[in-house]
Amino acid sequence: MRNTLAIVFLLVGTTLSAQDFTGGLQTGLSLPVGDLKDKSGFGTNQFFGAHVGGHLDFNLTSHHQVRAQLTYHNLPGSGWGSGYGDIQNDYKILQAGADWVYHFQNPSQGWYTIAGASLNSIKDDYSGIGFSGSASQSGKIGVRGGGGYTFNSFFSLEGTLNQVFVDKNGSDGFGFDTATWVQASAVFRFGR
Repeated sequence: MRNTLAIVFLLVGTTLSAQDFTGGLQTGLSLPVGDLKDKSGFGTNQFFGAHVGGHLDFNLTSHHQVRAQLTYHNLPGSGWGSGYGDIQNDYKILQAGADWVYHFQNPSQGWYTIAGASLNSIKDDYSGIGFSGSASQSGKIGVRGGGGYTFNSFFSLEGTLNQVFVDKNGSDGFGFDTATWVQASAVFRFGR
């Protein structure tokens, strides 16, 4: 069994090393929308957040690419005012996913589209007058779609709409069913 696993890993490693892999970093704004922003007492009540992450690209053809990505989002909140006990919700999201990327020209130039799925860990640190706490949910399924433009083999700008299906109720409930945000990213690539 051990020899079989060693042969499989050797074959996979040899195959992957012969393929076109690149990697990179992305950073930019995460903008909560829908209930994640607007739901009174539960949303962030704040328009801006930020993210940073990394990705590994695998070019299947000159147009099709698979991307593995890991991104951390920080969505700070602002208070909802005295009617809600001045509740403030700060959301932090760790997202790991895979995207299918289609390049209209090629991976080094031009427009592209993104469709992906992810697993997400979301934490809400909340506070109000005389209380504070946190709620967290892990392993939540998310989807995303969007597009971007590659200026050269090292730099792109892209935007995606992300939606994660979360639990509304319970001890770790967020008070809404979906967490939705827009992600605007500067993408830096290495290894081309």
